[in-house]
Amino acid sequence: MRNIRLDLEYDGRNYFGWQWQPNLPTIEKTVKTAVEKIIQHEIILYSSGRTDTGVHAEQHVAHFFSGTRLDALSLLRGINAVLPPDIAVYSVVDMPLDWRARRDALDREYRYTFFCQPAPSAMFRDYTYWVRDPLDVEAMRAAARYFVGKHDFSAFRSQQCDAEHARREIYELTVQESPPFLHIRVRGTAFLRHQVRTISGTLLEVGKGKRSAEEIPEILQSKDRRRAGPTLPAQGLTLVAVRYAGDDHRGIEEIRARRFQFPGWNI
Repeated sequence: MRNIRLDLEYDGRNYFGWQWQPNLPTIEKTVKTAVEKIIQHEIILYSSGRTDTGVHAEQHVAHFFSGTRLDALSLLRGINAVLPPDIAVYSVVDMPLDWRARRDALDREYRYTFFCQPAPSAMFRDYTYWVRDPLDVEAMRAAARYFVGKHDFSAFRSQQCDAEHARREIYELTVQESPPFLHIRVRGTAFLRHQVRTISGTLLEVGKGKRSAEEIPEILQSKDRRRAGPTLPAQGLTLVAVRYAGDDHRGIEEIRARRFQFPGWNI
């Protein structure tokens, strides 16, 4: 028996998130079906976490157990041959039998991206949120610092969130300018439903001058969803990375470069 890890990326526009839903297209259902077609038996696909409808991923991690004798490269090629073009597996690795994608994750990183221009973008409309007016980026950075650490994020989660509690730890939250884009990058242990999109919506209001950075601690302490900003649309959100002990942690560019590190591949 083998424990086989998949690292994959996807464009979430055509899917109702990761988790299996009856009669709806999801990433989990699509990947599971593809794997089963190649290895010729049913599996349970275990995930590092869930993404919502319309959210993208540059690195999502999942794993399954199988007795297949196909090697990693054959699995990679076979699975991608039957996947639709908006989902791609770029790493297949055998892991210890006791390794788990969710439990063993050190942290997760998300990015919310704004397209900051007076006119909208036709090219980036499905991957960013358009902001036409200038933003006070320094005020957004000042507000971002209040989110770092362990907090009760009840004010920043969906009312439909089914997590047992709202206490989460954010290790890092940065506001990065790369004109015409503005990226909010959040790294933490785990995230509540709509947490990153609501934090981004609140920071956007700070950037527009609709609220001050100093209001953030009060909103956190209130635990009242009505006090925080809007939940921004899903298309601007991307799961950037899920990190594990032993992985290359230098950055997503290096993580994604693992797709070229298979025996017999000469780049």
